[in-house]
Amino acid sequence: MAEVPEMSSSTPEELLAAGRRHLAVRDYTSAAETLATACELLAKKHGEFADECAEAYLWYGKSLLGLSREENGYLGDGVAGGNNEDGDNEEENGEENAEAEQKNGEIATEDGDDEENKAEGTKENDKTEPESTTKDEEPGSSTENEEKPGTSNGDVNDDSVVNLDNEDDVDNLQLAWEMLDLSRNILQKRAENGKDVRALLAEVHLALGEVALESETYDKAVADMISCLDIQKELYKSDDRHIAETHYQIGLANSLASNFEDAITHFKNAANILETRIKTLENPKTVSECATVKKYATTDPFYSVEGEIKELKELLPEIQEKIQDMMDYKAETIKRVRETLCPSNGESSNGAGSSKTEQKASDISHLIKRKRKNSEEGGSAPKRVNT
Repeated sequence: MAEVPEMSSSTPEELLAAGRRHLAVRDYTSAAETLATACELLAKKHGEFADECAEAYLWYGKSLLGLSREENGYLGDGVAGGNNEDGDNEEENGEENAEAEQKNGEIATEDGDDEENKAEGTKENDKTEPESTTKDEEPGSSTENEEKPGTSNGDVNDDSVVNLDNEDDVDNLQLAWEMLDLSRNILQKRAENGKDVRALLAEVHLALGEVALESETYDKAVADMISCLDIQKELYKSDDRHIAETHYQIGLANSLASNFEDAITHFKNAANILETRIKTLENPKTVSECATVKKYATTDPFYSVEGEIKELKELLPEIQEKIQDMMDYKAETIKRVRETLCPSNGESSNGAGSSKTEQKASDISHLIKRKRKNSEEGGSAPKRVNT
């Protein structure tokens, strides 16, 4: 709450810097609030579509993307042992539900007796006090409000809470796309006027790809990320971490779209870039001339070459694991296609051997055509990928 007066008296530039600091430490709620105020002030001062608003829209969109991921449990999906705990909870819930069903069966018999007694009592009440029953049935009465929480053990209320949460998640993701798309349009116009905004434009395309990835429109995600990659290749050296990160994101999008061959290619490119980067950092001569090292050293007081080498070496096994996963999924897909095209040999054991050889001799070309056709379609591939 101490930030509210500070935000009201701060300039848009100060708010933008503060929002980026919140974003760097993944405090997405504070980042979104601060950057939203910066966007409002800049829009009032320069206009909604002014050049000065493009960068604020970019970082505000990225904060909304992070907030949407956080609300959807994006970070919790990767916790080790999470699946086992879910399985244990399901077993415990199953036992509790079984006990509850037995109790409900006993309660139901008692309720049947109670309902008969209530029916006799209501007949007598109808004769004596007809007005009191009509008043109790009016909408908005206290009896209705008391009955609602008890219906179906609160399932209705739980569903309404879930629906509200989903609507909030969709709103954050949609708003993130709108802000990023607005930033892209402004930056593209600035680029047409001869201004060098390629670095920001690459950031926008990558963020738009991540939004598409969250909304499960994988083809759109790949297209936006490739646009980012094309710009980055013009800006950075071939061993820059920005390029490696984009290759990794493109590989992830292709893996979720079951494009395993393309995913393997981009994951391998990311791994090769990181290996080259490690060799560069381990060579004292090249480190002294590396522009990115100088940039990180000036902008980040906690940066060190040794720390970056350690971080990159920790990332490599994860990428290698992704590559192996894609190769396994690809092999499984090919196996399923072959099983579909070529059934087991035991099916023709009752027939004569001559007819079997005739089918092999006459149907070879037909089988080859079918294999080619199905291989192009990709078959039915598993969609679950370890992220």
